[in-house]
Amino acid sequence: MDIHKPKPVHSWRELLTEIGVVVIGVLIALSAEQAVEWLHWREKAHHAEQSIRQDLALAADIASERVAVGRCLDERLLRLRTDVQASGPLWQATLPNDSGGLPFETPYRTPNRLWNAQTWDSLVADGTVSHLDPARARTFALLYFTIRGNADLNDQENRETSDLQVLADKGAQLTPETRIRLIQRIDGLRQENEMIALVSRQVLRRIQDTGYLPPLDDTRRRLASRFSDALKCRYADQALRDRVAQDWFTLHR
Repeated sequence: MDIHKPKPVHSWRELLTEIGVVVIGVLIALSAEQAVEWLHWREKAHHAEQSIRQDLALAADIASERVAVGRCLDERLLRLRTDVQASGPLWQATLPNDSGGLPFETPYRTPNRLWNAQTWDSLVADGTVSHLDPARARTFALLYFTIRGNADLNDQENRETSDLQVLADKGAQLTPETRIRLIQRIDGLRQENEMIALVSRQVLRRIQDTGYLPPLDDTRRRLASRFSDALKCRYADQALRDRVAQDWFTLHR
């Protein structure tokens, strides 16, 4: 096997040439590595935008649903409050099967949906967020922070709604203390319903800021499915026309 021994360097010029060749080779290798990495993160950022868009389409439907039913839920709670106040020691009130057209099979129920922020969390965890446009990343971060806020409110609402299930039983005893607790719970649920509707409008505004808010007609079509009663609320049409909180704080000026 032939072994090529390095040629001896006879001058500074030859030495500098050898060094230059090595340096250029290293720079080319580093540039190629950086180019591959740049293409990798560019592709991940592109897929991230697609995932976020799908995620926000679902969030927009959930937020729109809460905006659509907000007033009917408040009417139901007002009816419960009035009946609890007027009730004697035994609960005998007959509740209507709907409030404002929104059906109720129980004394009170709200849409039970999952406000999902897992897509964003995974993009933060794997570093993809740092490769998005900085202004866009801030918009997404604020949006998902708002979504989490509504998720927490919705979870609290669902826990407290179960306290009203006692009103499903005709003849249930309502002591003065029980009546006071129920009225306090109803008042709290009214505040939470109002806040969830308000924050839902903020979520929709921030989705609009990203450019990913689905057209209203598409949202109406999905809310008209058998999985939602939202459009049965007589106030839904007007509420959906005004679903976006246009006067809310935004990063976009």
